[in-house]
Amino acid sequence: MDVEINVTRGDIVRFNVAKLFRLKSNLVVLVVSLVIVGAGVWKGAVAGGQDVDWFVVLAVTAVGGGLLFAAIVLFSLVFVLISSTAQNGVVGKHTYTIEEGGLREVTQANDSLNFWPAIRKVDKSRTAISVEIAPWLFHVLPRREFESDKAYEAFFNELRSRAGKQP
Repeated sequence: MDVEINVTRGDIVRFNVAKLFRLKSNLVVLVVSLVIVGAGVWKGAVAGGQDVDWFVVLAVTAVGGGLLFAAIVLFSLVFVLISSTAQNGVVGKHTYTIEEGGLREVTQANDSLNFWPAIRKVDKSRTAISVEIAPWLFHVLPRREFESDKAYEAFFNELRSRAGKQP
């Protein structure tokens, strides 16, 4: 069973936005951002000898931490988009084949086999199938690239039935 996929930078953006608050690593970055900003605001208020208005401290922490998190996410996404090329096999034509030993991906840059036990998770949304190989390392298979909804569902079900298992 195989499918030919054309991955675009738009697919990368949509995938990253969809996973924004679903990945533990992003939630850790958000919490760390809030702690850093909160500690700075609290230290500034206490060191300044001011009466501490906790509502203001919390409000500034929430806004400042949210802005810091947004800046980190935006920087990361811009870096990913700049470094994603057909030459390195991130965007462009991908051929995925379900084989006995694993999921094969062929691009102009590589020919790789991800063994079934190494595939951490297979998910689907309305727009794409995602195959998690490692934390923040995914294959994204956009739904529009499948010949039909039936083919999309069949490929997903086959991947899901094999992922994480010995062949």
